[in-house]
Amino acid sequence: MRRSFAGIFVGAVFAAAAAFMVSGCSETASSTSAAGLARPDHTQYRYTGEVYLLRGLANVFSTGLDVMNDKFHARGVNSKVDNHAVWRNWADDIIARDKAGKVSYPIIIMGHSLGANATMEMARYLGDRGIHVSYAVSFDPTITGEPGANVDEAINFYLPNGKKGKDANIIVEGTGFTGKLYNVDVSGVEGMNHFNIEKNPELQVKVMTKTMGLLGTSVPPTKPGDNR
Repeated sequence: MRRSFAGIFVGAVFAAAAAFMVSGCSETASSTSAAGLARPDHTQYRYTGEVYLLRGLANVFSTGLDVMNDKFHARGVNSKVDNHAVWRNWADDIIARDKAGKVSYPIIIMGHSLGANATMEMARYLGDRGIHVSYAVSFDPTITGEPGANVDEAINFYLPNGKKGKDANIIVEGTGFTGKLYNVDVSGVEGMNHFNIEKNPELQVKVMTKTMGLLGTSVPPTKPGDNR
């Protein structure tokens, strides 16, 4: 079944490109702009912390991340979702705000496919610059990820691609990594594939429960009707 992945992927790319041209994606235009990078005052949220979700190719394959983003928002969590290509902008924004004491910790990053690759890149980039990343989650990356220093925990849910070296879709300890690292093979789950792995309810519950346990309490919302 994995042998047919390339053919399935190519067909899906054409379908996704057509869909993207027609519909676009709700958050991409604003969140990739300079103004969209700014994080709101965290006191408007129920929890401290910042959650970053990185989609894969064309923004249409990773809709499970959008579902999680909506669920985080409903719980009062400061989260955002966008294409994998923005990870460096997000990271540089965090670094700049950290110098001004305006980052709300903990930092949590998740991504799917190319977004999974970017998740570990972003975690390592931040960690190498002294930014503490509490939790990094990848859903079926396409290459090997290497979280590094200042990353507490990294977990990878994947379907083995049969490749070796840097092309294997696993995560390994990068330079300076001293945290917990897990590779979880989910190929035994019936119906699981590259395009639905981040949509799996059990995996979503697992990573969201872990995230909620890491977040701290913040000032409760004060606007009428916000206490959902």
